[in-house]
Amino acid sequence: MTKTIVVGLDGAGFELLTPWIEEGELPTLQRIVDQGITGDLESVLPPVTSPNWKAYATGKNPGKLGIYWWYNIDTANQDVYLPAKRYHDHAEYWDQLAEQERVVVLGVPTTYPPKSVGKAYISGAPDADTTGFTAPSELEDELQDRFDYQVTTRRSLESERAAAYEEILDRIDTQFQVGKYLLDSRDLSYLQLTTFYINVLHHHFWDDERTLRAWKMIDDHLESFLDSDTNLILMSDHGHAEIQTVFYINRWLEQEGYLSFDTHVSSTLHQAGVTADRINKALEEVDPHIPFDPQSVAAEIVPDDLINRLPNDEGNVGRGKLDTANWEETTAIASAQGPLYLNVDVPRYESVRGELIDKLKRLQTPDGKPIAREVYRGEDVYNGPYADEWPDIVVDKAPSIHISDTVGGAEIFTRNHDTWCGVNTRSGLFAATGPLFTTGTIDDISILDLAPTLLHAHDCSVPSDMDGRIRSSIFAADTTTGRTK
Repeated sequence: MTKTIVVGLDGAGFELLTPWIEEGELPTLQRIVDQGITGDLESVLPPVTSPNWKAYATGKNPGKLGIYWWYNIDTANQDVYLPAKRYHDHAEYWDQLAEQERVVVLGVPTTYPPKSVGKAYISGAPDADTTGFTAPSELEDELQDRFDYQVTTRRSLESERAAAYEEILDRIDTQFQVGKYLLDSRDLSYLQLTTFYINVLHHHFWDDERTLRAWKMIDDHLESFLDSDTNLILMSDHGHAEIQTVFYINRWLEQEGYLSFDTHVSSTLHQAGVTADRINKALEEVDPHIPFDPQSVAAEIVPDDLINRLPNDEGNVGRGKLDTANWEETTAIASAQGPLYLNVDVPRYESVRGELIDKLKRLQTPDGKPIAREVYRGEDVYNGPYADEWPDIVVDKAPSIHISDTVGGAEIFTRNHDTWCGVNTRSGLFAATGPLFTTGTIDDISILDLAPTLLHAHDCSVPSDMDGRIRSSIFAADTTTGRTK
């Protein structure tokens, strides 16, 4: 029986991997490159875990999903909201596959809570809860008893670097062990196995030996999937590059007169030494192994509006920054990594938008490099029913630029991020090998193309509302329909 295994590798890209492959560090990836077809997989904008995993699963652009980052900004109602309630509003391509295949979906981000699809559906990090992450529900106990399976990590690389790193390696290793177990015990014909935490190592360590160690582990696991009866696809939601510059877009908007914050409370708290960092450290010292988020505990004893205004040790306001916006004096505000929202009346809308786009296109880092590859109007990159919600402007940032949404502080650009040294890019990874696929390279393949192409490969009809296209050129010459059975 021919099997199909899709391995999702969050944040993977050839920019990081090619040198290691060429140095002989990753022999299984070398075999896949030599024997199969490869290419850079283009992410949707912004190149972030959310919305890209959902775009992959549905074959739809964010404008049809209503998901533009981890949170959306509604300037009309002066609100910030999480789009997680929409995660299951649209069919995922494996829903259709499960009607004719023995399917398991394991570890894909933005799939919590799990739904009843195929033989099993196991939600992935970073947004799944610590319980209730499997369908059927009894599978959770089976995986915990057999593998001590945990979806997320308990330690932070910021505060417990060595221990957190080892915990991440364990999560990656266990993910593959569970995938192999389910592949055999459920006699699967189709497995979607995704590991999120390799992305965290890219962010924190980039091309450090610690990242290579994790990739060697992945490489070893991939070897067991290489056989003559298996079609193996590797893919990612976005790629990575080394950070060269951090651009603080909301600080820039503030200095340019587009954004105003009521930061008096935060400034006073910082001067008095009352910061989120100090509160977190104090709570962690009570018991660093208690499985809770210190900020959540702080919320039990500090009013919500004050929690939202807590600065960090540098005086910067974190996630609650949008709650401190002076909306009456704000024209534009941004989330991280590209989306930007306007807060202007209709007569001024296009003139303000055009002005901002022009400024962002011309904006350069201190060493003279553009901060963006391109700057788009929202309707130029999105289409669908959520036109009133998508960002008014979308920055397609330069590969080495990280766009931070932090406010407070004075610097528009810095050389380094507080904790990251790797940054998301649009150049993700695609590689496929097996009886179904040809050899060579493919250009201009989008993450939106995978769902329709994989449905076609399994003789399933492709829904008309998918935005991706069938990429027939990846199939072997003697494959006419992509039939796998």
